Amino acid sequence: MTQRTAIRLKALILILMAIFFAEKFASGKLYYYIGPRFAWLAIVAVALLILLAGAYNLIGKRKEDHDHADHDHHHDPSGERASIWPLVVVALPLALGVIVPAQPLGASAVSTRGISTDVAAAGGSETRLTIVPAERNVLDWVRALNATTDPAGLDGQEADVVGFVYRDPRFADDQFMVGRFTLTCCVADALAIGLVVKSDQAAVLNQDAWVRVKGSFLAGELDGQKMPVLIADEITPVQEPEQPYLYP
Repeated sequence: MTQRTAIRLKALILILMAIFFAEKFASGKLYYYIGPRFAWLAIVAVALLILLAGAYNLIGKRKEDHDHADHDHHHDPSGERASIWPLVVVALPLALGVIVPAQPLGASAVSTRGISTDVAAAGGSETRLTIVPAERNVLDWVRALNATTDPAGLDGQEADVVGFVYRDPRFADDQFMVGRFTLTCCVADALAIGLVVKSDQAAVLNQDAWVRVKGSFLAGELDGQKMPVLIADEITPVQEPEQPYLYP
């Protein structure tokens, strides 16, 4: 491969990477990888990739002019070769990003990451109890749950939450957890949190299915540990949200 061809291919790869990042930002799939507070980094990356591609094009143009000058002076530039491996290294992340579909974490990832009802694992100790119960999501309720040491502290409070179904051997036949992943910085620090739900439908719900649970809290337990349990009055299958993560 000639040096001119290598330079042009590098510029093309950089432009394709810029398009890749821009598409992920526009579609919202960027937030499968990073939290919204860091989205500006992707915009900066797009700008830098375009600038680098322009610089490579300029270098390629100067190289071409130089080769023409060498040719006019009877020098043969065709012997100048470039290694293909730098191109492979640059193109590999782009190829993986295109081939591997962008998808959020679900219940299948809990087995390696674990799931918790601990607000510390949800990214902080902020309770935000000023949010009215009807508008609280799973993260808000986990914070409210951890703000009380009394298993009956939430008795009678009504909840309406959306999350994925998770069950493991700890759960009784009439129990499951409605869970969500929280993401602070990027997917590498994603943590699963959830609320214990009691329902006669628990055993027939599919793992990782997304549901909307309406009910009220009552003192109960999970695997011998006393805690508030959401007694479900209604469980409705729903589509996975466009942004399935919660952000502390």
